[in-house]
Amino acid sequence: MIFDVRTDRSDNWHVVRVVGDVDLATMPALKQQVDLVREGDVALDLGSVELWDPVAFGIVVAAALRVRRRGGRFVVLAGPGRVRELFAEAQVDEIVEVRPSL
Repeated sequence: MIFDVRTDRSDNWHVVRVVGDVDLATMPALKQQVDLVREGDVALDLGSVELWDPVAFGIVVAAALRVRRRGGRFVVLAGPGRVRELFAEAQVDEIVEVRPSL
């Protein structure tokens, strides 16, 4: 299984890029990386995610709330595909902005 998560800067955004499967084994690393961003706007880039365990929605919603409380913006980057469909099916896209790119 391939998995990687890292944070890059793009203008005012901290872009948390995820590659591979997000499942019970990789969720702690995802949460840790998202939690490291303590200022500014956050974009969670899921464009290279192949499998998304719906339990990970909790990480996304909690992170979005934290970022918004401190005055930042939080978006999920996901193009057409299964991950974006899951966000729509679970109606998480009504809580967190999901868009194809920054």
